[in-house]
Amino acid sequence: QHCLGGFVAKWLARWITSWLSGKFAMAPPRESRYDKKIWEVVDTLISILTVPFLHAISLFGSCYWITTFDKSAFLFMFMRFAVLGPIFFILAFVLSPFALVGYILWVLLNSYVNIQPFYSVSSSQSRYPSEGHYCQSKFTLCSANLLLCLEIIGRINNNRNVYWRVNEIARRLLHQNPLLNLNQNLQSPVNREDIVQSKLPEVNVFILQEVFLRLFGSQLIKHLKHKYPYIIYDVGIHRMDTNFCLLGSGLFLASEYPILEANFHPFTYNTSYGKLICYGVLLVKLDLGSLKKNDVDMQAVGYVANTHTQAFQGKDQVLVHQLEEVRLWMKSFIRDTHNADSEIVVFAVIGGDFNCDNMSSGDRGTQVLPLWNEYEDPCRVCAGDDQPWTIGTEHRQRMLHHPLVQNPETFRKILLDDIQRRRYILDATVKEQQLDMMWIAPSLDPSGALHPLREGGRRRIDHLIVRYGDEVSPSAFWFSTVIAGLTDHIPVALMLERKQY
Repeated sequence: QHCLGGFVAKWLARWITSWLSGKFAMAPPRESRYDKKIWEVVDTLISILTVPFLHAISLFGSCYWITTFDKSAFLFMFMRFAVLGPIFFILAFVLSPFALVGYILWVLLNSYVNIQPFYSVSSSQSRYPSEGHYCQSKFTLCSANLLLCLEIIGRINNNRNVYWRVNEIARRLLHQNPLLNLNQNLQSPVNREDIVQSKLPEVNVFILQEVFLRLFGSQLIKHLKHKYPYIIYDVGIHRMDTNFCLLGSGLFLASEYPILEANFHPFTYNTSYGKLICYGVLLVKLDLGSLKKNDVDMQAVGYVANTHTQAFQGKDQVLVHQLEEVRLWMKSFIRDTHNADSEIVVFAVIGGDFNCDNMSSGDRGTQVLPLWNEYEDPCRVCAGDDQPWTIGTEHRQRMLHHPLVQNPETFRKILLDDIQRRRYILDATVKEQQLDMMWIAPSLDPSGALHPLREGGRRRIDHLIVRYGDEVSPSAFWFSTVIAGLTDHIPVALMLERKQY
């Protein structure tokens, strides 16, 4: 408690300083990160200098990193080792001086120019116009970690070609079944068969993680923009004291509703490799239409926070600090942007990859945070105990290429089986988050057999939680295998319904 109190005091001091300096000023998002065309030109020049090198060095490393998928393709493996690897190395070597110049320019640009921490897309194609539209009664949000990063990082995580995956993921995210939205599957008795689905329900807002490169964000936009005309991508604040001006946050949001305001905060506490990535929280205010309250027409708004915390924290309590920052920043964002005289908050949702579950003893610190007193998790009974119908969302990465994981329908059947699920999804028995979690196998009994466990295949690290006391309550929840074989997480979706008074 003393540690957490000191952390909160430090956070408040930093927030006040930043507020006074105007760094956290909020406004409707503009399309470009830059307020002047000249800086957009400089950004384009930097991309020309650096992006080819990044992909070349990534593909060079990928040629020599073997995944479980590669082990059956010996001829192609030889070509990679003997031909493609040397070619990509030479190309990276030739491009390296240009990349160095580009990196220096990138550091200078982010040090001296006022930059919006994201790009946004806004279109007039929305089904939900800002004016004259009455607020609907149901809202469905989906969170998914897509692992869209440089090819070498994907291969270290035992995933296949990212340049193919990005388009296939975007295509499958649109595999939505509106009939699922008719089933209030959280009403008792709750059946796991209704909760675990091979498709998504009809989704109004996507909050996605690990869309690290602008290229992959643009590819997703190409597929999603016709249904989701309001998008925020390429999110991050690049500073030497935040991420050494390297990787952004990877956060991505696609919405059917207009975005009124948005902001991003990088976490102030991280360790090891987390210092190279701008992990943080993206905060968004959505226009949901008009709503009568006490016979007065008011503007209905919804708040969404998309976050991705650091994995493999080890002995440090990184996640305790980061999730507490998420709670405090969300509270500040709502307070600073909500006009109580003309607006009504319909919902406030926090979602994303929390990198902690509610059952593992090693995650005990995150299970008792104030966050859970303010936000409802429909999958949670209490600290240390999940609802019996829940499943885990973090894959055993060594099994990502197993044939049974590639098909959404087949994988759904596996997830419904308490024994088979343990082969492919991590158990909620983590004592300390270490890198060996990437390759660990399920524990067996003394005879070498696999048996069901209470925590078996139930490490649920992807969350969607809704604030208590607003105009909605959770009516349905889903774990979806729609992108089976394409990432190392299982997407989750939450449907909220307006309360009847």
